[in-house]
Amino acid sequence: MPKKNINYKPNEEQMLLWPKVSGNKINGLDELSFRRPDYVYWRDPEQIVYGELQKWFYKQNTDKKLQEGRNDRIIEEAISIPEISQTVVIKSPEEWSSDIKRKAIELGVDAVGITKLELDWTYEGVNVSYDTIIVLGLAMNYKEMLEAPKVSAGAHVVKEYTRGMKASKKLAGWLRLNGHDALPEHGPFAGDLPLIPAAIAAGLGELGKHGSVINSEMGSCFRLAAVMTNMKLKYDTNNSFGVDDFCKNCQICSNYCPPDAILHEKKTVRGEKKWYVDFDKCLPFFNETAGCGICITVCPFSRPDVRPNLISKLQRKRNKLQ
Repeated sequence: MPKKNINYKPNEEQMLLWPKVSGNKINGLDELSFRRPDYVYWRDPEQIVYGELQKWFYKQNTDKKLQEGRNDRIIEEAISIPEISQTVVIKSPEEWSSDIKRKAIELGVDAVGITKLELDWTYEGVNVSYDTIIVLGLAMNYKEMLEAPKVSAGAHVVKEYTRGMKASKKLAGWLRLNGHDALPEHGPFAGDLPLIPAAIAAGLGELGKHGSVINSEMGSCFRLAAVMTNMKLKYDTNNSFGVDDFCKNCQICSNYCPPDAILHEKKTVRGEKKWYVDFDKCLPFFNETAGCGICITVCPFSRPDVRPNLISKLQRKRNKLQ
């Protein structure tokens, strides 16, 4: 397990680029009323307040493996998806949902959920023409992530984002060849919506204290991609298995975070009380370590030697309460 860097101080060169507007303010921290999210990072740097810091991230992190992963991503981004076939394959929502999940697994995806796409999830100013979202979960290699916050862990994250991009594009392409409009959505750059709300609604897990989704099979150690469509499909339901209550008492990710960015208590963010990571504290260390990754690695749910017994314990507790 990584050791906490208790003497961390942000790089001065980086901090000179820090904008006047707090990232927490952009994210809506302490706002009591609902509004849709705003772009804050992983976007065209000329379009976001933190653009100069994003440029610094790429200038700082130039490791060979990182660059190879980025080059692979650029190649994959350039591959177009098929046009929509004029021949529409008709099946029931249940049949199509089952076939979609089977196809996604064939494409290397580790978890699949389907849910209604809510406009409230999309970024401010974005209008999508789809009402359904297929959310894909891609497990990362736990042993490789144990290297966090070394650059090798960051390179692995880039690789997995590209895997998610490939899977979402191939799945969308397959649906298009069957006559159904579909559009891939994937990281690391922000598209039409952050995928975490959709992942939770689609049954892929619960929001953890560290701000990432916790899945019962993969823990926190996975990435997300998606496909948007207007197909009539069978929706999955939220899968709550005790994460929220566990995170209230667990302090591991908070204690391991070098910049102390993971808050111990929930905060109100754009009208919703939820777990929140302090953007202004997290970003400097994140930028200096090619994406950090400590919090999702030390999470008990991510540990293969801990997760099965932990899930069983939470299930027994839930059964007693029912």
